[in-house]
Amino acid sequence: MRFWPARERQDDSLTDEPIWPMVSAFWQTLADQGGVAWSPRLTDRVWVANRCMQLTAQMIATMPLRFFGSYEPAWVSNPDPNWFPNGIGDAVFAATWSQLNWGDAFLYVTDRYASGLPAAWTVLDPATMNVRLEGGRRTYHAREIELDPHDVVQISRDPRGGLRGTSVLSAYASQAWGLLAASDLGRTLASNGGVPNAVLKSSRKLTAEQAGAVQQQWVAARQRSAVGAPAVLPPELDFEQLAFNAQDLALLELQGFDAKVIASAFGVPAMMLNLEVRGSLVYQNPEMLFEVWWRSELRPLAERTQRALSANMLPRGSWVEFDARDVLAPSFQDSSAAWLDLVKEGVVTIDEFRAAVLHLPPVAEGEALDELTEPPTAAATPAQQPSAVVQELRPAATVSGGSL
Repeated sequence: MRFWPARERQDDSLTDEPIWPMVSAFWQTLADQGGVAWSPRLTDRVWVANRCMQLTAQMIATMPLRFFGSYEPAWVSNPDPNWFPNGIGDAVFAATWSQLNWGDAFLYVTDRYASGLPAAWTVLDPATMNVRLEGGRRTYHAREIELDPHDVVQISRDPRGGLRGTSVLSAYASQAWGLLAASDLGRTLASNGGVPNAVLKSSRKLTAEQAGAVQQQWVAARQRSAVGAPAVLPPELDFEQLAFNAQDLALLELQGFDAKVIASAFGVPAMMLNLEVRGSLVYQNPEMLFEVWWRSELRPLAERTQRALSANMLPRGSWVEFDARDVLAPSFQDSSAAWLDLVKEGVVTIDEFRAAVLHLPPVAEGEALDELTEPPTAAATPAQQPSAVVQELRPAATVSGGSL
């Protein structure tokens, strides 16, 4: 394999030599040897990564997918009833998780209408997918089973022209492993195999064998003694209690730093992970931080998914998009204040305010319903009771000599 400096190249075309796969393999070797190994399976062990992916995927999945067009296909409500029986939300969750964790989501069309448009699709396991370049086109294999490329929709998290995308945490492998190691250290310290809390100091110089024998004798004596019984030490030995700072031993500051770095990879506000926030961010309200999360991460992720679905599974002139109104809705207090200001200015009516904010019927209709459903009070006098038609049980009969 040869590398040429830019000034010594005879031409700018390298198409005559299969160099690009070799260059890619070379840089991958450097990354494997000089960097930290990364595996998407690591996200299942690092709590911050798992929680960030859960928050992001469920936020996208809970937004309703709206269809705009003349004929709505069946997959808009449920693309795969067998694998995702709860509807489109679960399929979107799986596709979002694949993008974040593996860099790509692979949607496979399982059924088509007579017109050729997709009627159903499912989300393939990205761990089993292999994307190759053959004849200038992408080919897809699932465990060496070749798939029809017309039935595969690949949604890449970073569409930079490569065959596969990259995971969100591929550049944060050091922080992920560091957080996992620090967590394991804290677990070890909490168990019996942690740092010893005392040492035995000898006034004489001991060999390794002698020190080991003294240690074994001490442990055996402590195991045989009753609970709370005082220890008996030879004149040459002194017992010294060690004092450690549990916070320093557990590397809490390092764990907090790594957790915040991983959270920044997903754009998730640290407050949503119960992480301490210092500095100027303390004065940012939660709604403002959520707005940043939506604009920087959630909205591009939702846009990428809905555009892939619209471009590959719908006819021209039809599209789908995620409805983010509930996600971006203001608090009830802010919404009520804004609507009341509009009512005062005469922009909207009180009935519109009741319908939009309070979800109540118009005033006239509401009063009529109240009159029909409100029972009379027990303390009301007969004169105050609502008038009613009194019917006689039987008509009065005339008997000789008078009426009954």
